Amino acid sequence: MTYASREASTDASSPVELYEFRRGGTAWRYTSGAQDASYATYAYVAVPMKRGSIEQTGEIGRAGLRITLARDVEIAQAFIATPPSEVTLLTIYRQHRNDPETVAVWMGRVLNVEWRGSEVELNCEPVYTSLQRTGLRRLYQRNCPHVLYGTSCQASAVIYRVPGTVVSVAGVLLSVPSAAGYATGHFAGGFATWAANGITEKRMIVAHNLDVITLSAVPPGLAVGDTIYLYPGCDRTLATCAAKFGNSANFGGFPFIPTKNPFGGSPIY
Repeated sequence: MTYASREASTDASSPVELYEFRRGGTAWRYTSGAQDASYATYAYVAVPMKRGSIEQTGEIGRAGLRITLARDVEIAQAFIATPPSEVTLLTIYRQHRNDPETVAVWMGRVLNVEWRGSEVELNCEPVYTSLQRTGLRRLYQRNCPHVLYGTSCQASAVIYRVPGTVVSVAGVLLSVPSAAGYATGHFAGGFATWAANGITEKRMIVAHNLDVITLSAVPPGLAVGDTIYLYPGCDRTLATCAAKFGNSANFGGFPFIPTKNPFGGSPIY
């Protein structure tokens, strides 16, 4: 029998759902069935879990999905303090016992996690919500609107990053000796990256003074002696773009906008 015929059958159906979570190059795979399952050579571990209904609505932003698991499931551990820096993708597959045909019934990402006693609830949104993003983002403004180190900025993150070794960690404060050789605030507005359990974590740098780096949130998995990469920040002005990055050719702002409004009430422009 085909998947469609078993899905519509009143007595031959035996549905099993497979949940694949991905973050960077790491994946976690679970099944809501009573026994472990396999699909595409991957093993899916059976864990107690439940989900809300998958709905087809006219409003994409409201077609979210909530998944409830035991709070000790590994996928939820990265959300205990703050959400991980990389997006956690989720794909839900559905199949029937002893049937090789498997279909993907839902795709999206995990937004956040809510802790409820012995359980944890994952709040997810479908991939279609990306269609709601603003298409035209450029404005007539003095400062540059480009994402730092992005495709429009074209400044090389690899060239300007500074490697270092963490000598102390105290909440959001780090001591990185290699940062002391740069002017105060050189890395403010940039970000720091490091490897933790095979995943590249990232946090924004909100302040920099000598060897002290202040992050926007507690760095998960970062310990004394770890290697860290510091990426300089940018205040989006033409002067900084030229002096700090030598990248004025790709400056996206309009720094020479007249300060006086030609359509104002003054008869003299």
